[in-house]
Amino acid sequence: QEQGYVSFIPLSTGGYTIKRKWFREDATRRGERHLRESGEIPDFTAYARDRFGVDVVALPPFRRVRYDINLESLRTGHLYGVFFDHSRLVDAPDVAMVQCELEYIRSRTVRPCDEQEVLDELDVVARWLEAQLTAAGLDARRGVYSKLSFLRDSVRSRPDLAEVP
Repeated sequence: QEQGYVSFIPLSTGGYTIKRKWFREDATRRGERHLRESGEIPDFTAYARDRFGVDVVALPPFRRVRYDINLESLRTGHLYGVFFDHSRLVDAPDVAMVQCELEYIRSRTVRPCDEQEVLDELDVVARWLEAQLTAAGLDARRGVYSKLSFLRDSVRSRPDLAEVP
């Protein structure tokens, strides 16, 4: 139940946002929690092991550039995000992943949230997005490939990347 990952996102003001995600395999739904750490973290592996009480396998560091587009349904008040990610390994910039993520964010409504309504609207947005990407000559394959899988696959194909400083 503790499978997943811990990532450390440096803040421009110093310290880190620590993202903890739980999932056994790439899937649409994944648990996620963000924490703030204001100080320096000299050893990420030790910090994750001590703070969360989990066994840790260090993977290569990567940098991500993300462009966000937020959408709101005027009919239902549901908010969605379209996120374009470009992730590349710090020590091997030739190893990169580009993906577009579509997520439900929250609802601004006094009505009880109807999960099927959210899923239906997500599908409408996904089909529109696929059409836009395809028209631009881009791959529009649906999937649930995670950054964790990207890192694992990168190390599998290039074992030299496993030697994390």
